[in-house]
Amino acid sequence: MTSKRFQGRSVCVTGAARGLGAAIARSFAEAGAQVHIADVLDEEAAQLAAELRSEGLAAMAHHLDVSDESHWRQLVTTLNARDGGLDILVNNAGIIIRKSLAQTSKAEWDRAMSINVAGVFLGMQHCRPLLAAKAPSAIVNISSTAGIIAHGDPSYTASKWAVRGLTKSAALELSADGIRVNSVHPAMIATPLTFAAPKGHMEANRAVIPMGRESSPDEIANIVLFLASSEASFMTGSEVTADGGLTTGGIAHARARLQAAFADE
Repeated sequence: MTSKRFQGRSVCVTGAARGLGAAIARSFAEAGAQVHIADVLDEEAAQLAAELRSEGLAAMAHHLDVSDESHWRQLVTTLNARDGGLDILVNNAGIIIRKSLAQTSKAEWDRAMSINVAGVFLGMQHCRPLLAAKAPSAIVNISSTAGIIAHGDPSYTASKWAVRGLTKSAALELSADGIRVNSVHPAMIATPLTFAAPKGHMEANRAVIPMGRESSPDEIANIVLFLASSEASFMTGSEVTADGGLTTGGIAHARARLQAAFADE
């Protein structure tokens, strides 16, 4: 039986209609929370909320473009009226351009920054009063290993480094309100976003991840729930990598395998 450790807690997850966000939303709902599924994918968000309710879980869908401040204002008004505050905010919504420095247009750069960075900023800023009202509370920002090391797509890398720094700065300021702020930095995850990557992407990543595989969405969701729980009550401003050893020594791991292969020739 799933522990109901978030019973009576109100949780908002952005980008929650599919992929990692959906896994996070489901995990919180199964743990007893009232989950608010926020996304621009209205039909998929509504479908997930209905599916969770059919299982006796508490879920609502909301239209939210994280880069639009007016959408955040409306969501905050709705959440305050519905739950009288907010216990947990998970800033998960994000996009990836998958283009080099030379190929990335200014419009594409701006879009990545508006969703991946401004979306996190606006979420924390506008939800702060709701979170403070239910303190102790928590924010978990989804970054990436691209926020720890460089990836080949500069807009995504810059945005995820920004989320890492924004998390630490917010943690200092929001501690006075009883709000903890931490970030999660996954490597490759088995989601539609990853499956849509160019041919060879997944295979190349597996080659430099010492564990030799991508994570499941549920594995990352488990970390998010831990950071949002009282078990992580003394953690704020922390960055948690969940990358199968990639940032620990993925290149050394791949090099050792190549050296062994050449030695056998």
